[in-house]
Amino acid sequence: MDLSKLEKNKRGQYIVPLVFHVIHNYGAENISDEQIYDAVRILNRDYNKLNPDTAGIIPLYKPLIANIGIEFRLANKDPQGNCTNGIDRINSYKSFVGNGDGNQSKLNQWNRSIYFNIWVVNDVDGDPSSGVLAFALFPASAHYAFYWDGVIVEAKSVGSIGTGQPFLSRTLSHEIGHSLNLSHLWGNTNQPKVACGDDGVLDTPETKGHDNCNILYDSTCHPPIIENIQNFMEYAFCTNQMFTLGQKDRMLDAINSDIAQRKSLWSANSLFSAGVDGPKMDCAPKADFSTNKLFACVGNPITFTNRSWGDTTLTAASWDFGADATPANSTALNTVQVSYSSSGWKSANMTSSSNAGTGSKSKSDFIYIAEPVGKNVIGKIFHFEDEAEFTSWANFNYFNNDFKWDYYTYGGYFGTKCIRYKAYDTRTFPDNTVGSAKGDYDELITEAYDLTSLSQGNAYLNFFSAGATRASINADIDDSLIVQYSTNCGNSWVNLAKLSKSQIINNGKVTNEFFIDNTTTWAAKTFALPAQALTSNTFFKFRYRPGDLSNNFYIDNFEINSTPVSVKNVNIQGYTFELIPNPSINGTSSIQLNTAENANAKILVTNILGEKIATFEYKVISNSLNNIELPQQVFTKKGIYFVNIDINGRKNTKKLIVQ
Repeated sequence: MDLSKLEKNKRGQYIVPLVFHVIHNYGAENISDEQIYDAVRILNRDYNKLNPDTAGIIPLYKPLIANIGIEFRLANKDPQGNCTNGIDRINSYKSFVGNGDGNQSKLNQWNRSIYFNIWVVNDVDGDPSSGVLAFALFPASAHYAFYWDGVIVEAKSVGSIGTGQPFLSRTLSHEIGHSLNLSHLWGNTNQPKVACGDDGVLDTPETKGHDNCNILYDSTCHPPIIENIQNFMEYAFCTNQMFTLGQKDRMLDAINSDIAQRKSLWSANSLFSAGVDGPKMDCAPKADFSTNKLFACVGNPITFTNRSWGDTTLTAASWDFGADATPANSTALNTVQVSYSSSGWKSANMTSSSNAGTGSKSKSDFIYIAEPVGKNVIGKIFHFEDEAEFTSWANFNYFNNDFKWDYYTYGGYFGTKCIRYKAYDTRTFPDNTVGSAKGDYDELITEAYDLTSLSQGNAYLNFFSAGATRASINADIDDSLIVQYSTNCGNSWVNLAKLSKSQIINNGKVTNEFFIDNTTTWAAKTFALPAQALTSNTFFKFRYRPGDLSNNFYIDNFEINSTPVSVKNVNIQGYTFELIPNPSINGTSSIQLNTAENANAKILVTNILGEKIATFEYKVISNSLNNIELPQQVFTKKGIYFVNIDINGRKNTKKLIVQ
């Protein structure tokens, strides 16, 4: 190491501006400013050999404990030159799917030549059981993939207070090590305890790696050489941790390199642009608020909560909810309960104040208030040729992005109009490098319907759908459609059905954007309505969840009727039938059959191996809905079964899923 580098290190002038992007959905992952300040304190302690627990490092490695000499400071200016405390808060579904979809949770990156970016999320990889806490790119990998440069970390691994767990509080010290070109001590894999390996640093011996700190004098790879278990780049999570002098050299080489613009981070221009070369500024709050629900009926209360951020001490708030709200205005600082006297979309405005100034937030048409009195729509088919049939439903694009329900005017099952869920990602580089569809969800909620004229066994929700995917194999299809109902104005919802994979993707793989035409395959969907759903004010909800390989999905001919849509018209075989419900819970299902003739129907049930499970006959009546209950005791195990019907030699088979 040259003298200039040593002198710079002594003076502690490697100052690196930080920004924390907190990706949240107003849950516990929306961690406090104090927790982030604590995380920065721990970083500076670890990177400047100020952690008193180095006293517990085993004697062999005490002479090698390094003071890296890097000081991390939260930015005082954002990229536009505005006052900031170095914390950026973003409401997004991407808090829950981190690198499970390729770093796409790294939203709103600030210029990486000026700021070191850290993203805080609820779950890094979409799998809470995976054990992955955080990840970062090496400089060589990040050099061209600039849009993913930085650290993404779970909220529980940030700091030692709040949601931060003390034994995970060194996670950022480890990940920033990767960003400064340090490997795991066993090499460039994420699997310790597999094979002896090396990190390319001279004073860290080869090791298999460790996932606990129980044996401090391990010498598995080259006895009697003791391995450096108490190193930050291990997975041992020791309470006493260190970097070595060799690792310090490697990190300082990285921070003095143009690769991934690391050298620019601590330049005078960066320190000035980020505002960390002067005293911390006191910023006005950034106003924000949330509600406990976004759908309710006239007169039902909704709770608004002040979520303003950017300043630690709020002194006042002013709310405006609109003339038909009770109250129409409020000065409550934290929460206020509001109800509305008329239906429709509602907007709200809030101004938060602190010692440093004020901030305002307006949200337009983000709450929907419905009429609680149900309409009689029994037998009415919503063809959506009239756009009012679509706009009478509440359409929630929760995260205000391109993936959403909309009104499609270029085709349908019946005519030239229908409903579409736009799941195809039309964005181009570099916009499509973050914020993909996976993890998003959007909802359509119908008006209240009066279903009291129907009875259980003769009540069905019907529609036709058409969907496609960009996935090549079934396992990669992430899309799902959940159909729910509510009988209490949206205070709670009951699942009616969840459709996924081939249940909604019936037009196969379409590489380009899927548009419907006269070759499109439509599938009839029928769901039996339970007695609990047959009230005077029943709402239905369609929730679509797209994936990263999604394409568009369409719905047409929505209706609620006394017969299933798929058995209304007799087909060329002389009959049609449907299994309802399907999937079946605990083997409870019925055959709904319509036939053109009186006959004896021979029914055969087999398992997925083709083995006969049950066989029986049923006398069916022509031109009426025949309801044939399948014996529940037939389905002794969960799985896939096949129901075959033979009417005078004309056979048809359908798959039944038993959950």
